[in-house]
Amino acid sequence: MKLHTAIPVLLVLTAFLCACQKTSSQNETDSKAELVTSIATAASTSTDSTSTEPMDPVVQSEFKLVQPQLSTVFPSLQEDLIHDFQYDAFVPLKDQQYDSLSPFFLKDNILYLQKDICNFSNSGDIVFYKYDLDTGKSADIEGRLEQWQYGAGEGECAYADGRIYASFDSEAQEKVHYALDTEQDTVEVIKKEPNDGVTSFYSTYPVNDKEHVEIYLTNNGDHVNGLRYTYHVVLFSETGAQEIVTQEYYSKNEKFRYTVNDNKLYEYSQSEKGKVPCLRVYDLNGNLLESYELPEVLPLLENREGLEEDMENRTSSIEAFGDYCLVTVDICYAMHNKCVLYNLKDKTACMLENCFYQSPNINVDSTVKNHILSFYFDQTDSYGFYNLNNAGLFTPVLEMPPFDGYVVTDGASVVYLNKAEKKLYRIGL
Repeated sequence: MKLHTAIPVLLVLTAFLCACQKTSSQNETDSKAELVTSIATAASTSTDSTSTEPMDPVVQSEFKLVQPQLSTVFPSLQEDLIHDFQYDAFVPLKDQQYDSLSPFFLKDNILYLQKDICNFSNSGDIVFYKYDLDTGKSADIEGRLEQWQYGAGEGECAYADGRIYASFDSEAQEKVHYALDTEQDTVEVIKKEPNDGVTSFYSTYPVNDKEHVEIYLTNNGDHVNGLRYTYHVVLFSETGAQEIVTQEYYSKNEKFRYTVNDNKLYEYSQSEKGKVPCLRVYDLNGNLLESYELPEVLPLLENREGLEEDMENRTSSIEAFGDYCLVTVDICYAMHNKCVLYNLKDKTACMLENCFYQSPNINVDSTVKNHILSFYFDQTDSYGFYNLNNAGLFTPVLEMPPFDGYVVTDGASVVYLNKAEKKLYRIGL
């Protein structure tokens, strides 16, 4: 997710999606288990069926708690300015009151730009451009996305098999799935489907260099008879679309979160309030690879400071990149979060506040050595962007005033568009 006006919106939207489930560890019983419903179902079954004693609430963590020091001294951007970039060439001055430009995706020195065109209704249109950071040359992407209202926008997409996949909600109450072909320089709608009014936004993630998934949440109940959520994880491959997880749960009891990366499915779960959350990692055939208890997350969920009786903190997301998994807890009705960053290889964990992962939207395996995270600082009312390497070292990259720009990364550099100055910067990592 890139830092722009969508951050507070996403924090609010994710508040109703919140959830997790704690379950005890299980042994894998079927080397080729079906992923449809079975992953989460198997994960919620204890291997110790004879135990009747209540679980000790004090769980010894297998992660060593470390706390990084974040320097607030950021380097100058003077040498990183892209002099050939002209904002007005993409958005004429006469249109800048209503239309806007933002980075969408970065790969191989090519920056893809998204232009939002106001049509003076509740929606707008989108067109794309590509811009060569080395030569300063630009080209139009053929095609136009019409009547978009809410959507993934920049930073919420997935690159696989030469295409960038994403989704948005249209004014016609439809969910629109689209793809930008980076080889043919075209964008097209793949499919449309009705928006039932309660389905969550689609989150699109790369699984590997060829496949991607879409994750979304539906509600099959109501506030009178009880909310009944269902998670859907749909894998898109050369053979078509396959729903690999269909997990139903009740909002007051079981809670889940999912993400994928590098041919692995990550499931965060909590069986009920007060139970220690769990993280399970599967391959795409349903085989359990790793399982962890996450006691560091529980105090964040149970902290009642500043909350009214009917409020609760909720786990809004998990994100996997390289050896890391970031668990984010949103503080109820506040533009604030607390996170635990786990290094699953080194078995370390660190506590972070107001932290956001800047996804490169490509497959992030162990060969990707740079990860960009941003932090909001109350003292300076600004965002600080840091490079986290695989050794756990945070290096300051850039400081940005809130809502003053857009950031994308490819793991090798960061591109920053300062919308106030209409200047583009490229910062090597």
